[in-house]
Amino acid sequence: MLQGAILSLLVGLVTTTLYVALVWWLDRYEKEPLGLAAAAFFWGAIPAIVVSLVVELLFDVPLAMLGQGLAYEMVSSGLVAPVVEEIVKAVALLGIFFFWRHEFDNVLDGIIYGALVGFGFAIVEDFFYSISSLGEGGWGMVLFLRTVLFGLNHSFFTALTGIGLGYARLARERWKRWLSPLAGLGAAITFHAIHNLGASLAEMSCLAILFSLVADWGGGLVVLLIALATARQERQCLATELLEEIAGGILSEGEYRAAGSYRQRLATRWRALRARDWRAWRQWGRLFHLFTELAFKKHQGRTLGDEKGNAAIMARLRQDILALRQEMGLVAPGTFCSRCGASLLPNDTFCRQCSHPVQE
Repeated sequence: MLQGAILSLLVGLVTTTLYVALVWWLDRYEKEPLGLAAAAFFWGAIPAIVVSLVVELLFDVPLAMLGQGLAYEMVSSGLVAPVVEEIVKAVALLGIFFFWRHEFDNVLDGIIYGALVGFGFAIVEDFFYSISSLGEGGWGMVLFLRTVLFGLNHSFFTALTGIGLGYARLARERWKRWLSPLAGLGAAITFHAIHNLGASLAEMSCLAILFSLVADWGGGLVVLLIALATARQERQCLATELLEEIAGGILSEGEYRAAGSYRQRLATRWRALRARDWRAWRQWGRLFHLFTELAFKKHQGRTLGDEKGNAAIMARLRQDILALRQEMGLVAPGTFCSRCGASLLPNDTFCRQCSHPVQE
């Protein structure tokens, strides 16, 4: 029994870590604050689980009149559970959306936060389902179904709510700001209900669980495509909004090229790691983050106007960028060698990596 519980926990931790890493990779240009990300995960893992359980138990009292047959199972798992759990999980997203609004920039951010809440919820729920099956048999199958085959379900459901909030973030029309979060939550509840109903009817027909599988994986694929499309829009935003900052001396042409390319960002920081210059590695990461923040705030300013001091935030970001560039000793005409892309220092007349002359 104890060994089964430990193994269930380990499997859940490993699979969840892999899923979180995948979602974290999708957020290429502006990683969300670790504190907010951890809070989203924690909300799903403890408060959301506890509140959902209490509310569902309260609903279970009148539902008990249906008996313990199929009708009870379909209403409880197909209606009550999806509504209660998705609303409770959405509370964390609403908190971030309203109280940390400047860290909630677009649809991709909604997907990231929603998925993290879902992962927190799933790891705890899967653990309890797996250990409850230890004395009933079929433990391995339950563990496989919940952590692998349907392991992304809760993250997928809550990501739909996040998409609705992310769309509302940049919507100009008031009706869209109200309707899109409700549509996202409605989609989350609907797909959650489809999955639960399929699982409830699986004993009667294998086609039911197949229907749930198609809905879950098909919907998850759509969310992935939306995330990739949003990441591409972020890259286009960087290219558009940072271009005029070159003339203002906020960044060089080399920094501009690197800021808009995920590969060049990695290559720049990798060079610092190879040189064992940990300080430069952190500084480049900070600089790229500031570039991205500035581009996103400029885009929000063009879309929504001076939203709660957006102009002041952009001014502060420019000051932080200039201060950090000075601290790093970056040259004004071009941070990178025009031939190989290596970093240049203020007194360099030739690139230290390929000996190409520095163009003043």
